[in-house]
Amino acid sequence: MRIYSAHPPQTLNVIAADDRLRWKSCSECDEQSSQRLEIKAEAAAMVENIVSAGEKAAEREFYISGTYRLEPETGAIFAAHYPLYIAQRPGGLMVIASMPLEDYVAHVLMAESGDFGNREALKAMAVAVRSYAQRFRGQHAAEGFDFCDTTHCQVLYEEDVSERLQSIIESTKGETLSYKGRVASTYYHQDCGGTIAGASEAWPHVSEPYLVSHPDPYCMTKGGLKWESSLTHDQINQALAASGLQPPGHWQEIEVGERSASGRAHLLNLSGGSPAAYPLSASTFRYAVDRAFGWNKIRSNWFEIHSVGGKFAFSGRGSGHGVGLCQAGAEGMAREGKNYHEILAFYYPGTEFAGTVQTGWQKRSDEHFDLVSENSDADAAILPVAERILREDEYNIGWQLSSRVKLQVFQSLDSYRDTTGQPGWVAASTRGQTIRLQPLAELRKRSILESTLRHELYHLLVEEHISQNSPIWLREGLVLYFSNPAPPDTLAVAMPVSEIERILQKGDSRESTQKAYASARAVVANLIQHYGKQGVLRWLSDGLPPEVIRSISASTSAPQN
Repeated sequence: MRIYSAHPPQTLNVIAADDRLRWKSCSECDEQSSQRLEIKAEAAAMVENIVSAGEKAAEREFYISGTYRLEPETGAIFAAHYPLYIAQRPGGLMVIASMPLEDYVAHVLMAESGDFGNREALKAMAVAVRSYAQRFRGQHAAEGFDFCDTTHCQVLYEEDVSERLQSIIESTKGETLSYKGRVASTYYHQDCGGTIAGASEAWPHVSEPYLVSHPDPYCMTKGGLKWESSLTHDQINQALAASGLQPPGHWQEIEVGERSASGRAHLLNLSGGSPAAYPLSASTFRYAVDRAFGWNKIRSNWFEIHSVGGKFAFSGRGSGHGVGLCQAGAEGMAREGKNYHEILAFYYPGTEFAGTVQTGWQKRSDEHFDLVSENSDADAAILPVAERILREDEYNIGWQLSSRVKLQVFQSLDSYRDTTGQPGWVAASTRGQTIRLQPLAELRKRSILESTLRHELYHLLVEEHISQNSPIWLREGLVLYFSNPAPPDTLAVAMPVSEIERILQKGDSRESTQKAYASARAVVANLIQHYGKQGVLRWLSDGLPPEVIRSISASTSAPQN
């Protein structure tokens, strides 16, 4: 997956977020470690103080592993743990991250579903995104990677994936659409304007029986997207020339010469010049104009053209190519109570669901838990333990968990680290409703199996009640307090809450992170002593009272002894 592909950075800082970076300058070179790399397009080099004696090297490529933060000179900061390959290329650095499929789906969903409000519509999008990734993997194979992060493939946001979207990914994990045994071409777009386009209307070489034109009443439940725009004669010439097209000299009019089966403009005609008629694909025209003046200038091929006051006025509806899943329509279906299976069946008729469990993984279930493991016979012993701990946690906190929980048990530390991206000292991590655990034998050897389960189940109980503005220190502090209550006078607050929040949000060294967790627990313990357990729990959904915020800020403004 190539990131920053639209605007390759000229300078990129790679900063260790946990311990140190591990890197090498060729695939066969010896591995080195450092806290920070500064890589420049014109001469990739390490900054001073990352190797002994301030040594520098002019490297052409880097293979990097570890937990890091990428900081380009412009553009989004990307905090992740995926193996990186960075190389000099004409025009800037090529940055390639090797990420698991489900993580790729999550980052694409962050970018492609910003306006979705319904879970079922989001689930449909997740399956469409995953299927697209499997069907078109290797689109950039000649360049050494599978996908870019632009609309050429699927747009990807580098920001952290929200808990809400992560739960969507978990609930559809591994699910794809297929047609006659082959993964389906699951194209999607923002708004079809009331009629889905057939695939051949957008791409003459694509012909799939499940990508056909048909009415979409769900897209229009809120009136549909309508838009207007205008262009001058000179702007059209400028856009066409920038795309390598040569319009006729002194042309006078532009009009729709031919429409597709769904009613969209298919061919345009520039007339009144030399030559007298110049046919032009409507899609080619739209891409040329949008590339020159912004991607919302001409939002779809469904438009009319009129000459007004020396300009050409475009009035249209819909947004995007119109093929496959209509995001506005999917949201409309979800509002009417349709589930994601029904949504996908409407937009990709004749396709089937395929693949929900990874090869080698086995599943067992009891009252509240689904166990996914490669050795379910041995690992099933965790189910009664988890049931007992869940009952104890629910009684202690006064809430009941509303959703089933998936326990994913890995068979080796390497597979746990590679899949979750967590360091070996983190015994488990929770994504959505899935608790991902190191091998049970490893947890038992360290005598932390029950305490780990207790901690993660408290996480699920707390996360069900948070508001959008709940600070991380409050959530983590509550989980730690309930997992292992201790009198507040035995706990020290080692840093201000602002610093606790920063570290828990962005990450830091192992020592600082552990200190931040301990401080969060101490702050919460003091609050519970003063305001009571239920009073503090209410703040998860109601928000912290202003007087409490002031009190906390004052009491933690300097480390306590």
